[in-house]
Amino acid sequence: MGDNRTPETLQDLLQTLERSQDLRAFARECGLTVRELRKRLANWRRELKSAATGRQSPGAGGDPDRSVVADHDDLLDLPPAADLSESPLPAAGSAILEVFTDGASRGNPGPAAIGVLFRQHEGPDLCVHAEAIGRATNNQAEYRAVLAALQHSRRWGVGRVHLYLDSELVARQMMGIYRVKSHDLLPLYQQVMHLARQLTEIRVRHVPRAQNRIADQLANKALDASGR
Repeated sequence: MGDNRTPETLQDLLQTLERSQDLRAFARECGLTVRELRKRLANWRRELKSAATGRQSPGAGGDPDRSVVADHDDLLDLPPAADLSESPLPAAGSAILEVFTDGASRGNPGPAAIGVLFRQHEGPDLCVHAEAIGRATNNQAEYRAVLAALQHSRRWGVGRVHLYLDSELVARQMMGIYRVKSHDLLPLYQQVMHLARQLTEIRVRHVPRAQNRIADQLANKALDASGR
């Protein structure tokens, strides 16, 4: 007997989409394979379930998860990175700078902005960067956020950087898993990789959007401030 129940929650809707006979057409419209789309839908459903029960999603552990609970306006009031002439890393503790980046575009392409949160590994949140960047696509904005983060890191003389971003495309392109086929993204990718190669250590990790809320808030705050 088929299950024809009407989805009553977002979790039910995601589960229904996973079982949909039209998933192939939906995946094609998203530029994904059916397998990739099923995996993403399943991951999102687990994240929703974890959030509803107050638990972290499987495999999400580690220090970056602090950004999930540290979703407060006071973090948005941290010092602007542009105002700091020297490295914000404390003398004591880890020499690794953790950086959370996000880009936002309203229209894709449309008015866009970037947000960056800088944090000491196993230490405090340090500073932020938020900037409206004019007209751009979501992916261009994501790259611009990473570029700004690496430019600040280089200016401060920081050698070890761990990047966390919720753009799977940008993360996988930086890790060499995906090729950069877009002519609009290639110059940004080349600038990012040029700066990345100058670091002593660079690690790139794709994280769920729920773990990147501060950078997302910063980007949207910059867009709101620009009146777009």
